[in-house]
Amino acid sequence: MKKITILTIILFTSLVAFAQFEKGRALIGGSLAFSTETQKSKGNGSTVTLGKETSFSFDPQAGYFIIDNLAVGAGLGITMTKWKDEFDNDEDESYTSFEFQPVVRYYLPVGVFFQGQVGVGTAKWKYEDGSPDEKYGTSSFSLAVGYAHFLNEHVAVEPVVAYRSRGQKDKDTDYKYVYGGFFFGLGIQVYINPLNDLLK
Repeated sequence: MKKITILTIILFTSLVAFAQFEKGRALIGGSLAFSTETQKSKGNGSTVTLGKETSFSFDPQAGYFIIDNLAVGAGLGITMTKWKDEFDNDEDESYTSFEFQPVVRYYLPVGVFFQGQVGVGTAKWKYEDGSPDEKYGTSSFSLAVGYAHFLNEHVAVEPVVAYRSRGQKDKDTDYKYVYGGFFFGLGIQVYINPLNDLLK
C-alpha cells in the first residue's frame, strides 16, 4: 500500500508539471541572490582583514511556451556590489550593472529543465576617493540545469546549477576583463495560462 501511495504521488506530480509546460502557457518569476565575502591576508603567523565585499542581485524573468516543453523569453540582470576597505574609507568602491538577457528553456516532463541565456548591458564602478567613475560594456552567457518543484498548481521553487561567463570592456580603452565559474541559484516561477488563469 505504501509503494502504491508513493507511486501515485510521483505520477500526480509529473502530470501536474507536464501540464504547466504546454504550448500557450507563460512563466513569470526570477531569482534573488545575496552574498558577502571577506578578503584576508595571511603571513608571518598573523591574519589581517583587508576588506569586505557585499553583493546583491535581482534577475526578473518572463517567458512563453512556443511549443510543449520549450519556452523562450527574456529578463533583466541587476547587480549591485559594495567593497568596503577595512583601513581606508576613501578606497571603498561600488559596482552596478544592468543587462538585458534573452533566455531559452527546455523541460523534461518530470520538471527538470535546461536553460541557455545571454546578456548585454552596461556597468559602472564608482570610487569613494573622488576618482572618475569607470563605465563598461558588459556581456555574458550561462548554461544551467534546474528543477521545477511545484508547491501548487502554479508556483514552483527552482534550484539551479549553472556555469556563467561574463566580460567587461572599458568604454574608454581596449581593456577587457573576463570572469567565469559555476554557481548555485534558487528562484521562484509562476506558471499560468494568460487566456484562462487571469480571467478566472
